[in-house]
Amino acid sequence: MNPFGFENWLDFDLSLLEKLLQEAKDSQLDTLPAPIWGSDRDENIIEQAINNAQNCGVDNHVWFSQMELADVVAPADSGILFCNPPYGERLGRDSDLGAFYKLLGDVLKQRFKGWTAFVLSGNKELSQSIGLKSSQRIAVYNGTLPCQLMKYELY
Repeated sequence: MNPFGFENWLDFDLSLLEKLLQEAKDSQLDTLPAPIWGSDRDENIIEQAINNAQNCGVDNHVWFSQMELADVVAPADSGILFCNPPYGERLGRDSDLGAFYKLLGDVLKQRFKGWTAFVLSGNKELSQSIGLKSSQRIAVYNGTLPCQLMKYELY
């Protein structure tokens, strides 16, 4: 049994896969050019993230903290922020999500000047509550859910 489903494809090219894997290994960095931080309000999510980082062997390069969105501050003058806020699918429809998205927009505007932010959302109405104009929208899937990855240049 092959570890990846694509290895069973009729046109699968093992030599190409091996070449790509070697290129990836050769381009690995010993140290990161910038730190990576992650946060969530849910302690269980933080524990899962720590376990995932350990399983991937990157736990010495990634830091996690449990905190509310209202307490998040930029850890540097510039950087890239990626956010996958709740959009009502997994957690159910929550009337407070509109307020959460507005708070997300306020935090980005007030505390992340000089940053580029990407927000993944599966709910167009909630995305509009952010109150920022995206510079780019990319259609993607989060599992089977159609979503938009929105890019915001914060200045």
